[in-house]
Amino acid sequence: MQWVLISLVSCAMFVASATTAAHDIEVISDGHSFTEGPLWHDGELWFSDIPTSTIYRWHPERGSSIAVRPSSGANGLALDTQNRLLMAQHQARRIARLNSDGTQTSLASHFQGKRLNSPNDLVVADNGAIYFTDPPFAVSEEEQELDFAGVFKISNAGELIVLDDALARPNGIILSPDATTLYVTDAYQWQIFAYDVTPEGVANKRLFAELEGTYEQGMDGMAVAQDGTLYVAGPQGIYAYSAQGKLLELIELPDFTANVALVETDNRVLYVTNQTEVLKISLSANDTD
Repeated sequence: MQWVLISLVSCAMFVASATTAAHDIEVISDGHSFTEGPLWHDGELWFSDIPTSTIYRWHPERGSSIAVRPSSGANGLALDTQNRLLMAQHQARRIARLNSDGTQTSLASHFQGKRLNSPNDLVVADNGAIYFTDPPFAVSEEEQELDFAGVFKISNAGELIVLDDALARPNGIILSPDATTLYVTDAYQWQIFAYDVTPEGVANKRLFAELEGTYEQGMDGMAVAQDGTLYVAGPQGIYAYSAQGKLLELIELPDFTANVALVETDNRVLYVTNQTEVLKISLSANDTD
């Protein structure tokens, strides 16, 4: 595959306070069906292709190769505190861990005796707790056993706890750098909610940000920088918000922008799953100041 280097000017004409800047955007992997779950790990980008039930790993010099197949329709990916791969699996309707011998261990598949919907995205706290969203995107009404779409926590003891059962379609999920705030997108309400993280679960649910109007695509996955800047995959591209919820910038992208990962060095780099492609977006350190 030949890499394509393009430069786009981010545009947020509908939000007067948002800035604009030019970024270099590379297509680093293409020809996929629907990419998701970008995860930067040990110098490589791991990502899911949900319809083909495959997890890929991309290396800057070697390109993309298959890491896990079949993946049971894995969507979101994360690492636990022992650097083992965790997967939110649509087809198996569970959160699972990939073991060193290639086997998989189910960490959560049922709540009060009923199957989860289709676990979508997840994040792991430094203490080992796993937070994940469970919308019914990959199940029919007949298959759905739970009567809600939940935000869940798997405690260190393996207990599955409902944190919020009132969102319409909880989707992306991420923790703030200090792990005191949990962010969740409600996809087709085009809203981002913030929660205070407590030992018991969460508290002080509040609306962090929302888009005006309606779109064919929803709010999706997120990444967060050390200064608290939140990068959100949404209907028009990547939305950058300050830690206070102010929209700083919209990086417009084509197709369906599903998720984003951040590598933060001297210059920030975003890795974006954009339907059939995976993109690398180079940001300067002060783009969102």
